[in-house]
This record gives sequence, C-alpha cells and structure tokens, in this order.
Amino acid sequence: MYKNIGWTLGNACPSKCKHCYSMQIRKKSQDLTKEIIDRVIKQIVKLGVETVNLGGNEPIFTNGLDINKSLLPYIINELTKRNIAVGITSSGISIKALYEHYPNEFKKLNDIDISLDSPDEEEHDENRGSKVYKIAIEALDLCQQYNIDSSIVMCAMKWNFTIDALKKLIQISKKYHANIRINMLKPTDKKHLSMMPSLEQINQGYELLIENCDTLDMSEPVLAAYYDHKKIKGCSCGISSFRINSITPEGKIPISPCVYMHHHQVGDLLVDEIDIIVNSKEFKELQKRNSQCENIKECSNCEKISICRGGCSAVAYWYHYHKTGIKDMFQKDPYCIIDTQKNKGVANHKKSKTLVHQNYLCTWIGRVKTENIDE
Repeated sequence: MYKNIGWTLGNACPSKCKHCYSMQIRKKSQDLTKEIIDRVIKQIVKLGVETVNLGGNEPIFTNGLDINKSLLPYIINELTKRNIAVGITSSGISIKALYEHYPNEFKKLNDIDISLDSPDEEEHDENRGSKVYKIAIEALDLCQQYNIDSSIVMCAMKWNFTIDALKKLIQISKKYHANIRINMLKPTDKKHLSMMPSLEQINQGYELLIENCDTLDMSEPVLAAYYDHKKIKGCSCGISSFRINSITPEGKIPISPCVYMHHHQVGDLLVDEIDIIVNSKEFKELQKRNSQCENIKECSNCEKISICRGGCSAVAYWYHYHKTGIKDMFQKDPYCIIDTQKNKGVANHKKSKTLVHQNYLCTWIGRVKTENIDE
C-alpha cells in the first residue's frame, strides 16, 4: 500500500527560507545513531516500501552542521542494500558534500531534486537567506556529469510563479537535462496566505509548463482534475505515502501522513510498530477525506470530484484554519482552477525511470521537450 515515502533526517539547516514549512517546529534535536537508523529501516522494509526521499531541512546534517558527523552515507548504503531506491531533496549543499566526501554514496542515488526558488541568483539567495544559488547549479552540473536523474523543484508562490520566471526555469532545465517539479505553496503558517499564487497565475503557469514539457507525474489533484488525468484519485498522503519525521528533542521519531501536517505526527518508530502507526486515527482522517469526498460541500456537485477528491489535504486544511480558526479536514483546496477554463484537454504524459516523488505528495513533474522555447 505504502510504496513511496519521505524521511526528514534532522533539524539542522544553514538557510532561512522565507517560506520554510518547518521553521515553526524546528528545535534542537538529538543526534541520530546507527542503531536508531537500523530500527527505522527495519520498519520501512517491513512495510514493503520501494522508494524513500531523504529531505527536510538539509539531509546531510543528520547530526548537526558538522558534515563529518553525518550518517547520511550510512542511510543511503543501508537502504540501497535492500533494493530501496533513494532520492534526495537538497538546496545543493548535501549533493556537493556527498560528492566531495562520500563519492560512492553519491553515485548510489536514484534521483536528486535541487531546490530553486528563482532562476535569478540574487532573488534565490535573498529568499534563502544564504548564498546557495551557485551551489544549486553546481549540483545540477554534477548530476548531469554522472548521469543521475535530477529535477529542479520550485515552490510555487505569488512572486516566483510567473511566466518570465518559468521561461528562465525551463532554459536552466534544458541546459542541465533536469526535470522540473512544482510544489504549490502549502500555507502551514498564517504568513503564507499572502504568498499564495493567484488562480490566474496557476492556470497560466501550468499551461506554459505543460505546453513545453512532457508530464512525468501529475499527482497534484486539482491539476489532474483540470487536465482530466483520471489515474489520480485525490491526495496520496496517508493513503500511498507518508513522512517519517526527524528525531525530536525527546528522542522520538514520529510519523505523519503528510509532511505538511505537523499536528498529525503520531507514534514513535523507535518503539511502535509501523503497521500500527499507519492505521492510527491521524492516517484514517486523511483516508476518510479521500473516500468520502462528496462530504466536502463545495465539491459535492463537481463532475471531476472522482479525480480531485477535494484536492490537497494539507492546503485545504491549513487555508481554512488560518482563515477561520476552525480545524476541519473536509474543505476544498483553494488552488482549484476547474472553473477558470473548461475542457482543457489531457496533458501529454510520458513514462520515465522511477522517480522518488512520483505519487508521493501533491506535485507535478515534467521533462522539457526538445523544441526550443522563446527566450
């Protein structure tokens, strides 16, 4: 059932991204040990997981900001030893560190996602609070040199999800033979509400991307509904994917059905069995929203409800909560663009090598077509 999952490795991060999802819960945590890692991996194997994305903050910093203390190489080796495909989401720092200090583990990675908030160096670094643009580009170059599948991942926000920025992003993607992956901003903090892109931006931005890319994955439910991608059955979180969270100051490793649902962290993987945790009420809440989506009042009469099923659970929950102060899972995804333009048609899908973010989280992944795009 759960094939594609994520694992947040630590709480240390040298950047201070303005849109950070974890800043509000980031605390000084305990270090990982090989014994802890062995226990977590044993549980992952027990569940039959096939892919693991290592992310959350900067994954090289499993034990503070000292790379020499990192257990990331050990984690990569232990997972790949069990034929589990391993991917990493990074600003580029973890990729550069692996290449320079742990080249064998670097080469074992299935695919790599490099975060770019903007194709413009100054904008990107300003948003990250550190000079990491050049490191991101260096990481993309390393992926190309060593023939490791890579994706440029952008969090779509009001200021960066523009036609001009996306055209430049496409050019960078073509240069480094990288895919493009888009995550819509999840308003986990009230300040995020003002950062959310408009429906017009979403419509125009994805139209440009889908026109110039072959779609490799469209697990973003509202987008799947808009483009009539019938294989998608709503948000995958808590249903076919989940997130192992970083170790807490108390030494626990909880799991959440969605990385963005901080308040849905449950259990302790170091003492609880994973099959018990994923059958908890926190997981069942998201499963119920998916299976009983007709109870989402604003979606009940929509002809695309069987595809979208109310959209992304996290976006819908947080948006409604910050607007009203009411906790309610049965809310409509505010990014829904169904009514902006009817009969859009079907996006051109293309099969690819397995990527760790396929059917994990609500996202879109595309590969730029060979034809040139206007500068």
